[in-house]
Order: sequence, then C-alpha cells, then structure tokens
Amino acid sequence: MLDRRWSVPVEWRTDHVYAARRRQCGIPPEITFKTKPELAQEMITAVVKSQALRCRWVVADEAFGNNPGFLDGVAGLGLWYCAEVPHSTRVWEERPATHIPPWRGRGRRPQRERLVAGAPEARTVLGVAAALPAEAWTRQTIKEGSQGPMVAEFAAMRVVAVRDTLAGPDVWLVLRRHVETGELKTSLCNAPVDTALETRVRMSGMRWPIETCFEDGKQLLGMGDYEVRSWTGWHHHMTLVILAHFFVVRMSLRLKKAPAVTLPQVVMVLATVLPLREFDTQLALDMLTYHQRRNHAAYLSHRKRRIALATQRE
Repeated sequence: MLDRRWSVPVEWRTDHVYAARRRQCGIPPEITFKTKPELAQEMITAVVKSQALRCRWVVADEAFGNNPGFLDGVAGLGLWYCAEVPHSTRVWEERPATHIPPWRGRGRRPQRERLVAGAPEARTVLGVAAALPAEAWTRQTIKEGSQGPMVAEFAAMRVVAVRDTLAGPDVWLVLRRHVETGELKTSLCNAPVDTALETRVRMSGMRWPIETCFEDGKQLLGMGDYEVRSWTGWHHHMTLVILAHFFVVRMSLRLKKAPAVTLPQVVMVLATVLPLREFDTQLALDMLTYHQRRNHAAYLSHRKRRIALATQRE
C-alpha cells in the first residue's frame, strides 16, 4: 500500500445540509467530489512524480478499466495498463476510416472527425471472443498458486479502442477463459506490439497479490477497524496501517530462508517474540475510563440526533 484517499460522497460537497458535518469532521473546504478513478489517477501520478517507486504496469478491475479517461491518464504517464473491461466494451478489429465533413456554406465549419459512410461498426469484446477459432486459444500458466499452478486459456489480438464513438489508441485485447467453467475475462492492455504473450498472461494475474494486500491489511493490521470520524483521524489511521504493512513485508523478506513464508505467519512470529505489555490495576482502570468516556460521547451524539428528529416530526 502506497497512498490513501478519502472518497467524499458528492452530496457532502454539494448539499448545504451537510455543511455542519463537514466542519465537524474537519474536511478541508478546498476538497471537491472526485470519482474513484480520478482519486486513483491522483495517487498514481504522485508515485510517478515522486520517483519513490520504479513502476511500469498498472493493473485494475472493471471499475477502472471501464473509464477511458483513467486509462488514457495512465498511458499519458508513460505507464502500461492491463485493465479488465466489461464484455459490452466495444472495439474495432481494424482502424476505421474517418473524415471531416465538408462545409456546406452555412454555420460553423466542421472541425470534428466522423466515421466515413459505410465504416464497420465497433464490436463488443464478447463478440470478438466468440468469433475466434479454436486454434487462436492457447493454454498458459498464469502463476504458481498455493494449490498448484493456475492455468487458463488465452487469446490476444491488436484492436482499436473506442473514444467518443471514434477510433482511439491501438491496444491489446487480452482474453482469458477458465479451463473448467469457461468463464471469460476480457482486458485491454496498451503495452507495445512486441510485448510477449507470457508477460501479458502474467499481468492478467497480478491483481490477486493486490487483493491479498488489502485482505492482509484488514484482517491482520486493523485497516477496517478504525473508529474515527474526522478527516485527520482517518488519514492518521491509514498512514499507520501503511507503515505497519511495510514493516511486515520487510520482515517477510528478511525471513525468506523459511520457504513460502506468508504475512500472517510473520505476524504470528512477531506476536510471539515481541514482549507483551504488562497490565496492572491502574492501567486497567485507565483503559476502562477511556472506553466509558468514548461510549458516553457516542451516546450523547446519538441522543442529540434523535431528539432533533423527534422535534422535527412534532
């Protein structure tokens, strides 16, 4: 984990009803609503500009692959993406011809290109996959999983992405089909033409380590266990989770003499070897007092809200 952003609901920034809550939470007034792809673009741009981490690839699910602005933004940073897209995504198998319509003597001169009459329509990636012959598919090993090699059938071809009903960039359409169930995954990739199929196959499976990263963060490091309601408090909590995760990853690298050591195993080792905190009567009373104060503050907050609602009904 490298960075974090708080996704603020659009109504929090546009509805005056939430003005008081924004002030109570300490949300900076300059913060505006941004979609998750826009927030992701900000974080990727920050990583690239800081040069703190060398990177070449960005992998993403449909929520980001279905956003052309996000994909073009990643490409604009000089990065290659391998992003899953919905089956309804349309592409051209060959670049269609376009032209600027002639000026008819009235109104503004046309400046935007349009498809020429009779140009082929873009097809869905599902339709492209269904039309492929059997020999276009090859069985590939994605990675070595915890239960053995992960194998799927792959096909890939160069296509033209759609941008605002016109032809966009030339990209790879990467098709992955489950050997047993036949489930189809479709991805777009802007890697160069000479990129090996084995590389694209490997990238199609690199989202799993990211999902594992978040799973470890939530189950082992308290990523989802925050009890804060302020802008500063949430960022403090997530920063500590990122640091803790970085520390555990470094520890796992130092323990690589043990075969296939996992992050949960590293946490188990740390919990065993680190000195335990000694509890005494005063510490127990202090902890009890702390939680009672927190519970009472929450009670007062909920009580105030319910009284206000009851008053409005009357």
